[in-house]
Order: sequence, then structure tokens, then C-alpha cells
Amino acid sequence: MEEHQEVEQHHLQQVLEYYPFEINDVRLLSSRSGRTTWEVDTTEGKKILKQASMQPERMLFIAGAHQHLHNNGLAITPIHETKNGGICIGAGSFGYVLYDKVEGNEVIYYNKEQMLKAMEFAGDFYQSSKGYIPAEDSKTRGRLGKWHKLFRWKLQELEGNKTIAESYPADAFSLLFLEHVDDMIQRAKQALAALDEPVYLEVSKEVSNLKGFCQQDFTLARFTEVDGAPFMKELHSITYDLPTRDLRIILNKMMKKFSVWDDHLVFDLLRAYHKTNPLSENYYKVLNMDLLFPHLFCAIGHKYFLAQKRSWSDEKYIWALQNIIALEQSKGDFLKRYSSIYGEILSGHGEGN
Repeated sequence: MEEHQEVEQHHLQQVLEYYPFEINDVRLLSSRSGRTTWEVDTTEGKKILKQASMQPERMLFIAGAHQHLHNNGLAITPIHETKNGGICIGAGSFGYVLYDKVEGNEVIYYNKEQMLKAMEFAGDFYQSSKGYIPAEDSKTRGRLGKWHKLFRWKLQELEGNKTIAESYPADAFSLLFLEHVDDMIQRAKQALAALDEPVYLEVSKEVSNLKGFCQQDFTLARFTEVDGAPFMKELHSITYDLPTRDLRIILNKMMKKFSVWDDHLVFDLLRAYHKTNPLSENYYKVLNMDLLFPHLFCAIGHKYFLAQKRSWSDEKYIWALQNIIALEQSKGDFLKRYSSIYGEILSGHGEGN
């Protein structure tokens, strides 16, 4: 163990030697999910060194996007170049990137003002992402025009998990899962069929020409608040895709905290996004399709039946499932009431609640 730590420390020193800073101290911050971060105290302030278990070519794609956002004026921490002008370092199966550590106030889901500002930031993020042309050696990632495949795979897994649940008649999670899985399968099939409408392909073609990207995992944990405004601490991952994908992800995350799809809050959040990245009605039609698909219900089934969260108790799993069922049901009611989200955003109906 001690020998392993010495080897790791030596490796770390080798990586840091590529940067034009005098190093005073290095402290491990976290190590999980194939990502390790250290706080690096330098003569020019504190930095964050991130190691990710990914091909260096993929890290180059993400680091280039980070620099692109910063160059376009987005409030995101500066990324540091090596002595040779590189924006990241590749070493075997790992990629490394170094950026400033930024101190600020916590951004939380239960603070409506912060949530609204985060949505405005999300709109700014997409606007700033446009025109990104990655370096030649980058390994790019994109899901434009590929939602059929994603939805179909999740639907198949959901049907497979139903079969697994049926084989555990005494399991409380499986019994609750089975009470609602048929409704969720029906929703998934409706969303998949909706993708055949011409609007999905039209919007995908339009976005393809913009060369903009989304985060895939838009979460408030990546923000800190500086001078009353959200500031992005890091860029975790990106993909070329519709901006509505980030919208669906962040709305699901926000509403999950409240265990209910709050109509008034959702429209206030969407109006905040629309201020900085106004989208046409076609985009909101595609957002409807993405919200209809039961992504969260699929995700909790995936975690449980694949035993991804081994540290979770049975009680925690059941609580999470109950929460997601309540959310998915109220979201389904919301989508029935508001067949045109776009019209409600423009009308201002429900604002101020």
C-alpha cells in the first residue's frame, strides 16, 4: 500500500512538472467513479488537478470545450496550459487537466433565486458552446439524431427489469416497481414513437450546423456562487446534442428534490432559460418528448437490479422509488395539461408563484 502511494506521488509530480508553477503542496480531495482530484497549492494560488480514467483524446475534447466556453465569456474557471501550450495531459489510460480553484457560496436546489439563475446560466452555456471545433486529435462524442437508439435501449432494459422483478415475489422494491412499470413502459413507447415526427429530425439538423454542445449531467453541484451569480467550477463531460437534453436533465433533478412536478416552478425555470437562450416552438416539442420518457424510473430500476448502489439500504431504494413514482405521475399529468409548453412560456401563465 505504501509502495503504491509512493509510485502515485511520483507520477503526480511528473504530471505537475509540465505546468509553469512552483508547487508548495498537493492534497487529495476525492477519488471516485474513475475520477480523482487534488488541490494544488502554487505560488500563483490554489489549483485543481483532475485525473480522469478516459482516453487522452476524449479529455482533449472536453478540455477544448472548457477553453472554448471560457474564451466566449462564460463564467467558468480558467483552464491552465502546460509549458508547451497543451490544455491537457495524456498518460496511458488517464487524462489530466488543471484549472483554478474558485471559492464561493454553495448553490442549492431549494433556493428558488439560485435555481432561476442556474437556468439562465444553462442558456448562456449553450450560447457560449456554439461554434466549437475540437482539435484534430480529439475523440468527439455526439448523440444528435441518435435518440431512437437510446430510448429503445432503455425501453428494452425496462422490460427486462420487469421480468426480473416478477421473479422476486417477496421483494418489496420489486412489488412496488411492478405496480407502475406497465404505465412507464407505455410512456416510453409513446415517447419513442413521437421521435418519428419530422420535428425531431428537423431540430437535430439545425443544431448540427450550430456546433453547440450540452453537458449531459447538468447539476448544481458543479456551481459555486460568486458575487451573487453562478460560476462553473469544472466541466465534467460534454456531447454534441440538442440543448433540450440539458433542460430535461436539470428539470428532472430539480423537481426530484420536491418529489412533485411543480407546474408554476417549472414554467418560471423555463422562462429563465428562455431569456438567455430563446428556442423556437419545435425545440419545446422535442423537450415534451424527452420529458414524456420515464428516464428517472428507468434509472432507479437500473441501479437496483444491477446492484450499482451497494451502499444503499433496502429502505433507501424504496424511498427513492416512491419519490420517483410520485414525480413521474405528476409530470405525466403536467404534460397532459400543457400540450404546448412553448405557449405557456410565452404567455406568462402561472408566473410569480
